[in-house]
Amino acid sequence: MNAETFLMPSPYAAEVLGANAVRINHAFASGLRPPPRLSVAEWAERYREFPDDAPLPGPWVHSNAPYLVEIMEALSPHDPCSEIDIMKCAQSGGSASGENWIGYISDVAPGPLMYVQATITAAKDWLAEKFWPMVESTRRLNPEKGGTVMPKGARKGDGSTSLRVRFRRGGWMLIAGANSAATLRQHSIRYVIEDDLDQFPDNLDNQGSPEGMITARLRTYARQGISKRLGISTPTIKGGSKIGKRYRASDQRRFYLKCRHCGSRFDPVFSDLRWPDGRPDLVELVAPCCGVATAHWEKALMSLADGWIPTVEINGEKPPRVMAEQEVAYWKARDLQGRRRGYHITGLISAFMTWAQLAVGFVEAQGDVNKLKTWTNLDMGDEFEVKGDAPPAEELEILREQDWGDGQVPWGPSIFTLGVDVQGDGLYFEGLGWAYGLENWGLGKGFLPGPTDVPGEGAWALLETVATRTFVMPGGKAYGFDQICVDGGYNTEAAKAFCRRSPKRLVVFGRPGWSMPILGRGQAIAFELGRNYRRKARKKAGDDAHLVGTFGAKLSFYGALRVSIEYAKSGGKGPKPRGLVHFGRDATPDYFDMLTAESVVTEKVGGETRRVWKVDAGRQNHWLDCRVYNRAAAEALALDNLSEADWLAGQAQRYAAADPNQGDLVSMMNRPLSESAASSAAPETSAAAVAAGAAAAEVPNQDPDDDWIDNRDWSF
Repeated sequence: MNAETFLMPSPYAAEVLGANAVRINHAFASGLRPPPRLSVAEWAERYREFPDDAPLPGPWVHSNAPYLVEIMEALSPHDPCSEIDIMKCAQSGGSASGENWIGYISDVAPGPLMYVQATITAAKDWLAEKFWPMVESTRRLNPEKGGTVMPKGARKGDGSTSLRVRFRRGGWMLIAGANSAATLRQHSIRYVIEDDLDQFPDNLDNQGSPEGMITARLRTYARQGISKRLGISTPTIKGGSKIGKRYRASDQRRFYLKCRHCGSRFDPVFSDLRWPDGRPDLVELVAPCCGVATAHWEKALMSLADGWIPTVEINGEKPPRVMAEQEVAYWKARDLQGRRRGYHITGLISAFMTWAQLAVGFVEAQGDVNKLKTWTNLDMGDEFEVKGDAPPAEELEILREQDWGDGQVPWGPSIFTLGVDVQGDGLYFEGLGWAYGLENWGLGKGFLPGPTDVPGEGAWALLETVATRTFVMPGGKAYGFDQICVDGGYNTEAAKAFCRRSPKRLVVFGRPGWSMPILGRGQAIAFELGRNYRRKARKKAGDDAHLVGTFGAKLSFYGALRVSIEYAKSGGKGPKPRGLVHFGRDATPDYFDMLTAESVVTEKVGGETRRVWKVDAGRQNHWLDCRVYNRAAAEALALDNLSEADWLAGQAQRYAAADPNQGDLVSMMNRPLSESAASSAAPETSAAAVAAGAAAAEVPNQDPDDDWIDNRDWSF
């Protein structure tokens, strides 16, 4: 081979080398080229698609929810805003904005991203139910169509996994849980989404708040001024809501509608909704600018993408609720003194909730403070302000009804429940009768002394006689308790053994938390949000427990006490309030003192404030706990879902005359729950007195055809 041959490549080789040089040139130029000036909102409208089974299938259209456009613009890299918080009602599209941002990051601005949910389980559920369906339906993201998201389980190990989604153009998304410190460590992150923020624990494994750990992960990119952080949540209790606290520290943007009649802009509030008496489904919005009634179908025409206006007060100035079109630019242009952006998506502006739904939900929540809290948080997207003081114990005296005789069932209740609070030295119990609207009567209470750690012995043997008593109805039929709820948080195995004796008995476990339902199921008995259980054995079958949300149950009960007192003071004028409370003559001052022993206080944990129920110093709350468990029993029977017609039919069935062959049950003495029920404290009650006051054996419902409650399937 001569030198000339060595230096000069063949024509074919020259062609290959030339093509390679062109590719290298393009690759080098692509590396130097800045990302296109494309906003998240533009990317969503150009590429985002929904599957056929979605509520709104097909491509993303801004006109479906114009209030989301500015939020997505703020998430774009060229916008200087580094923190965005969304306080929202449920199902309003806020989380969809975050999903669009993720798709945008994978395509236009790759970088390390962390998606954080309240628990790692919830984060994985979101990945399976929201993220991957978005990827599959969006061609720009679909890996099978050359999209920007790497497929799951790639052979070379560079694909996506259950906790890490990789992007083809660089970067990745880490899946994390606010209850798992391990998933929040060891990473430098540029982008973060904190979803369902109000469910984050206040203190994670005694290492501080999860939000503080997330801030540390962002530090490197925040120093360069290129980090982005998005917080999304429905609010909870005012003073303890994390998203509420962030929103108040922001520029507090509200969405102003444009009146179709006078052209003014106005910030809608719930009091703008008006409806005829008894017909909330016919609601209209009366515009505060010109007073013209507006139908719901006009809301879409009044919602413009430029409707967000910062409402934070600065130097004593804040925008008015109603303004002329010419004023909008002024209030948008004022100096916000570096405040981060905060958006409040209420049910009034949500594209996915009607004003009729809001009005109907509001009417249905009247009389139940816990339901009103849920409506305020989920439907309106507002924080709920708790009036945490119980009514004074002495005011409950007005609810005592002196005309009840021993062993008599007052006219009205037709369903019976029993709540049991377990202590080391005995069992507190109280029976309630229920009627329509959760109206309730106290039917006796007591304390059963004795050890509670051995199944079937001590106080449990005495409780067996109480649990098997019957109530004789006006027509002579006899019925036992329809549902019994027993506290399983103390001496759990003994409580389980007692409840296994009848399908009408249920072990329940009280848990704090404003967002927990009054009766739920599905968490391990020992589960506490934010606590580390990694070293414990996996939970056994059957450890999923019926959890009682004690915060909501107490809030509902104290609200019912207040309206019951007001109703009694008025002499019973007007319609009966929901949850009307009646006490028997065995209700003593000591009993009332226990019922009103708790209040809502503000405390600080890990630097975060929260609102919690606390027992007042020097007082006990055992009868209050019995009321909470009775409320859980009513929830287990779904009494709140029964219509007035259902109650009337059931009452007629149970109050009907007994079979003449049954004997004269009316003349039989209907023994009280406890001979000692005259004292609420009653720790001195003897076992003999209790046994003498209860039925000796379980008596089934006397009417074999009664399937109103007992034959239903109450499984969860």
